[in-house]
Amino acid sequence: MAAKFNTEFNYRYQVIGNTPWEKIKTLKGFLEGRLRAAVLQEVGQLRHKAKIAKLKHLQETGLEYEVLELRAEIMELESFEATEKECYKLNQDEIKILNKLLKELYVIAEPTRIKGYTDEEMFEANAANEFTVTIGREIQAEMIANGRPSPAKIGNAMSNPYTWNALKNIGLIPKETKILEGNINPALEITLKVVEDEKLENEKNILKIPKKRRIHNVG
Repeated sequence: MAAKFNTEFNYRYQVIGNTPWEKIKTLKGFLEGRLRAAVLQEVGQLRHKAKIAKLKHLQETGLEYEVLELRAEIMELESFEATEKECYKLNQDEIKILNKLLKELYVIAEPTRIKGYTDEEMFEANAANEFTVTIGREIQAEMIANGRPSPAKIGNAMSNPYTWNALKNIGLIPKETKILEGNINPALEITLKVVEDEKLENEKNILKIPKKRRIHNVG
């Protein structure tokens, strides 16, 4: 049965991405696949015409078994021609949906574009923001369901100062909670120490992207 790869609902609400730039990245990937499928429609039509032309040629000059084999191939292709046409029609509908959703997202995301940045550079610059929103929602869901976040999610949240401070500021993690770190030099005595919030804030400031040449993928 012919069917869309995804519904508009799924594209709008279920695709990977909790921030506009990440959703754009995901939807552009889907759109690329749908556009390639549209090209394959034309490729299929040309191949079918080529087989018809080849059959006419073989009927005049070829051997009988070659004619029969090619006729069988053409019959097999034509047996699901109606379904294939419907699939291509649904694919075109899907392309329209994706273009519509991307247009909506760009209205939201474009004002946040860093001057001179391409989409790919914006995806990179947005990585820490996307990670923070994602881990924050996962922790929130665990707290709603179980009353507390899992150790694994808290460990993920400790991976960078953006996420850690954001979760503390919103109240999902107690403000007095500290991160532990070890020695930078593995040759020194193995110890643990507390990372003060001031250090985290300094690292956060360092990781900001004031210029195009500085891009960090955090998280």
